Amino acid sequence: MRTPAHLRKPDHVREHIGAPPPKDLWKYTHPTCRTALYPESISIWAWPSPGGLIVLEHATALDFEAVGLDRINLQLFRDEDQDREDELARRLLLLGARWFGSEERYHFIQYVAEDDEKAITQIETNEEPPTTALERRWVSVAWANGTNVNDGLWVLEFEIMMYGWQERHNHVPGDVGKVSLAKTMEEKCQILRSMGAKFYSTLAAYDGVACLHMWEVKTRGMMDVGQQTSEENP
Repeated sequence: MRTPAHLRKPDHVREHIGAPPPKDLWKYTHPTCRTALYPESISIWAWPSPGGLIVLEHATALDFEAVGLDRINLQLFRDEDQDREDELARRLLLLGARWFGSEERYHFIQYVAEDDEKAITQIETNEEPPTTALERRWVSVAWANGTNVNDGLWVLEFEIMMYGWQERHNHVPGDVGKVSLAKTMEEKCQILRSMGAKFYSTLAAYDGVACLHMWEVKTRGMMDVGQQTSEENP
């Protein structure tokens, strides 16, 4: 079949055939998405009451099990019950999820990670804030006893190579994919330990850069504000 004449023009703008390019797939997620499906990975999203968006990228079957989500009949949208949504958000953070200020900020960081020229220019011209250490963090966590993070946890963390990165000797290695081979938390502990993960006896002992403590930090701030308001307006 011959190509139509108007499409044979050298300056013709061609539309993308089939699914949008991977970089643009983030535009097609639902605003209350729970499970974001991509060609080579799955992400779990949560919408916490303090605001923003929590995302666990490259989620595995073990991650779904750890947070109590069905990995066969996928939940595509967020929970209407905010308490249940908050509990899921908290557990995702304990697996290494990142907390973004908004869905828009999350998408923006993805573009920066892809070396998108427009996104980087927006940072350089102060149209967008620079990437933060939390936004550039790759984290994987395993709970020593399989269920309770306060009985010990192994944490492996690196800095994602993107515009603004700082830790030149701590970039994500090429073999992190083997973490997804773990079928149990015990196996995940062994894999992370073999890759140089650090052990913490409790969550409170964690002193890294990731968002593991962020739930307590954010909710404590809300509680403090609420307490001040009640004291000012008895």
